[in-house]
Amino acid sequence: MTIDILAKNLLILASAGSGKTYQLGNRVIGIVASGVEPERIVALTFTRKAAGEFADSVVNKLAKAAVDPAAAAALRGAVGLAEEVDFGEVLERVVKALPRFTLGTMDSFFSRIVRGFQYELGLTGGRFDLLEGPRADAARDEILADILGEALDGPAGEEFLHAFRRATPGKENLQIQDPLRRFLKTWHGLYRDARTLEWGPDALAGIPVDEWEKNKHAWIDQARRGTAELEFSDKRQPDALAKALAAFASHTIGSGILGDAGGLVPKLIEAAADTGPLTLKHYKEFTITGPCNEALSELIALAAGCELAAAVGRTRAIRDVVAAYDALCETRLRMNGRLGFDDVKELMGAWAGGEDARLRREAVDFRLDARYGHWLLDEFQDTSGADWRGLQPLIDEAAAAEDGSMFVVGDQKQAIYGWRGGDVRLFDEVRERYGSHGNQLTIAPMADSWRSCPEVLELVNTVCGDLPTMRRLFGGEAAGRWDWTPHTPASHLTRPDKCGEARVERMDEGGWEERLVPLLKEIGVGERDMSCGVLVRSNSQVREVADHLRAAGLDVVEDGHRKPAEDGPVGIAIAHLLRWLAEPSDRFSRGVVAMSPFDPLLLQRHGESWFARWDGLLRRASELGFSGMVGELVEALRDDWSPFGRQRGADVVAALAAFDASGAVTAREAADWIERLEISQSPGAAAVQVMTIHKSKGLGFDVVVIPEVPTDSVPQTQYFDVAQGPGWLTAVPPVWTRKLVPELAAAEERWRADQRYEGFCMLYVALTRAKRGLYVLLKALPKRPDTDAPSLSNWLAESIGDSAGETGIIYQKGDPSWVEHVPLQNRAPAVPGLPLLAAAVPRRERGTPSGAKQGGSIRRSAGGLRFGREVHAAFEAVGWIDEEPPGLAGPPGSAAAMVTEFIGRSAIDALFERRGRNIALFREQPVEAILDGKWLSGIIDRLHLHRDADGRVTRAVVIDFKTDAVDSPDALLERYGGQMAAYRAAMHLAYPTAEVECLLLSTATGGIVAAP
Repeated sequence: MTIDILAKNLLILASAGSGKTYQLGNRVIGIVASGVEPERIVALTFTRKAAGEFADSVVNKLAKAAVDPAAAAALRGAVGLAEEVDFGEVLERVVKALPRFTLGTMDSFFSRIVRGFQYELGLTGGRFDLLEGPRADAARDEILADILGEALDGPAGEEFLHAFRRATPGKENLQIQDPLRRFLKTWHGLYRDARTLEWGPDALAGIPVDEWEKNKHAWIDQARRGTAELEFSDKRQPDALAKALAAFASHTIGSGILGDAGGLVPKLIEAAADTGPLTLKHYKEFTITGPCNEALSELIALAAGCELAAAVGRTRAIRDVVAAYDALCETRLRMNGRLGFDDVKELMGAWAGGEDARLRREAVDFRLDARYGHWLLDEFQDTSGADWRGLQPLIDEAAAAEDGSMFVVGDQKQAIYGWRGGDVRLFDEVRERYGSHGNQLTIAPMADSWRSCPEVLELVNTVCGDLPTMRRLFGGEAAGRWDWTPHTPASHLTRPDKCGEARVERMDEGGWEERLVPLLKEIGVGERDMSCGVLVRSNSQVREVADHLRAAGLDVVEDGHRKPAEDGPVGIAIAHLLRWLAEPSDRFSRGVVAMSPFDPLLLQRHGESWFARWDGLLRRASELGFSGMVGELVEALRDDWSPFGRQRGADVVAALAAFDASGAVTAREAADWIERLEISQSPGAAAVQVMTIHKSKGLGFDVVVIPEVPTDSVPQTQYFDVAQGPGWLTAVPPVWTRKLVPELAAAEERWRADQRYEGFCMLYVALTRAKRGLYVLLKALPKRPDTDAPSLSNWLAESIGDSAGETGIIYQKGDPSWVEHVPLQNRAPAVPGLPLLAAAVPRRERGTPSGAKQGGSIRRSAGGLRFGREVHAAFEAVGWIDEEPPGLAGPPGSAAAMVTEFIGRSAIDALFERRGRNIALFREQPVEAILDGKWLSGIIDRLHLHRDADGRVTRAVVIDFKTDAVDSPDALLERYGGQMAAYRAAMHLAYPTAEVECLLLSTATGGIVAAP
């Protein structure tokens, strides 16, 4: 099918390897060639790598067409341009516009919009600062630390911890911070996406939890009495029923074990799901009737109702915990302009939640619509609801405008990011939203593969096109969503020199550890000029497989995330060194350092005394930063380490450089930073690239090996922990309970269908990465295989006709000798070693005004720090009191009450009045300045700029709020004089002719302290 790539609004339903990037590039070239300025185009994808490849594709195509008439004619035909085009002129326009040409990731685009329109979008509390990686983790951990500190200082924090314990019953732990961190990571994102739902719906709550203990014994007694009237078909059945009743008697709500109690209990619960007498088979079939049937039915219903009530109560406690945490994130981070990517998306999509937000967004869209008119969205199956809400108003305008357009491309069969929010159902919304307005939307499929040879595609079609097997194993709902079109190879791939092989092997008991290396050597990996990808499910498997292949002498790189503080001796030693510096009493960390290569170096430089070592290292850190201090140690030992160890040392030093630049200064913060650090490893060039299937999406390899197809059922029920229905959400009770509650059973079935569909996509992505060689290894079948289990392994085996489970090759298409036609690798001559560079010299030292204060580090209690923040927040809410009363409210002794009383004093009162004068007010104003060769960064609490009739600044008043417990103004000046001097110098740089006044407002002294 020929695609009109310049159709006004176009939705392409692509298949793997069909050329999505190719069509994206053609679309951009066609739009620019038609006269549109490149700056009017926005092309978005999900990774920086994909964005870079897309930009390269556009520029390379234009460059070739600009100098080669044949390439120009081919490009003109591919794009569908009827007239001659000067591709040199198009290339010039694109290159000139590159700094303003939006080809990037969705996250970076949203961040750019928020940065440019933060006030219009409602973000008024400071300059926008994007938090990502370790900085975001550090900010969240700081809030957690404050929560725990408040728990020790007052009832609010204690209430938070009680709510946390209610939300995690049975999981009490003396170490509270790590469980709390994991808990919030699990629930916080869901809370922000689903806060409008009813958490723990009343309609499901049913009965109070304590009804179980109140009433269970009465029903159990009735059931025991009723057993005398039953007719059993096997003499062992009465004893089994007695044991079942004993299990009910000992059961406590929330333990979750009743359905797993064994014996007759699970069968009773299953029978209770049907109406009428309890009929079940235990040794032989029998029916429970009469009073015993009534009692058991009521008993099981009571247990299920109370378990559900417990889950509902736990859900509400979870909501309370996460809401309290989110409120702190709002006041401490988001209100001060410190946002993560999820916050940015929520801000962009807030228009859907209220009229005020919608009007603010309209003001932004009015300006963006004038700037951008053509939208291209790649990998649409990975787009989340939050992504789409942020873009939808802009897409709507472009799709409807005569001079605008919309282009969406994606593959519903590659939707493997549901766990990250990707919503494949958005394809249906695009069809309905834009296909119903005068048929403006053109929908085109792309099924021809430009990547995979016929032999590979035959296996792909055999497995992924086997809808009857999918329906039998996985059910109709999941299989019904699988929109399959047979894949065909592009014509150039049918040539003999492009042939290949597809093979499936059933391994013996040894598993992939025994078969993988021989298979790679048989194919010629490492000897012949071809790329090879080994695809696995998880990052832990990436490390395991890569280490196994390295041990066999293969050249291997990994693509995944590794934690330098955990994955090798160098990183571990550095992490424990920092932990010991943070906590000198930590004997374990000190012991690790003593057994590491650092020990003789520390002995040489600082002597035998551990105190002298501790003091000496912290002194070096104060002089050079933690990066410089650790860098000295790493550099001194690098010749003794392996290449991997040297790389890990460099990773940690680079991470500490980012830490030093963040402004943090303590050893504890440095240790936490490194413990959180994750390194994203790109594959680079090597004989074998080991990566997760998720990471492989968008890539292609000459050879792909899948060393293990999962044999576990899809999905695994233990991962179903949240049920959602119309307008509600709840944590789930035990699995046996869910079978008895129709609403939960329906929610679980929807979840199962989603998980199974994503499983289909996972296997499809793995199979379609191969260009010429595809090799799949299946585990040996157990003695009693469950061939009806809904597993990916069973799906693949049944589709290729293997049911016997014999070891060896069970499927093979193509000629195994294809590899003999691949040339051997050229052994490039050794490249002489590069000269070592000198140590880095920082261009400019960075500091903060607060760093200029005297008296060293000032330690405060968690309560004192919290009260200080509350006072600053109260002052920040005060504008001009003669124009608008501050409206602060709070009980006696609170920060709000203190600030209200404070500004009511006559001298201070006048400072907060404008009295009709031309004064601009800035609160929490960021300041950047170069002073004495150093880069100074700070935030002024309150800044007044007085202007004359011509608008020139004649006077600047810097006001800083201080809650320090000092007994005199002189003590305050001694402590903060340096900070005020730095602010004064910065203001003089900004306004050279203005008078600058620096004032400290002290809650301790109750007045204004003027800094000289």
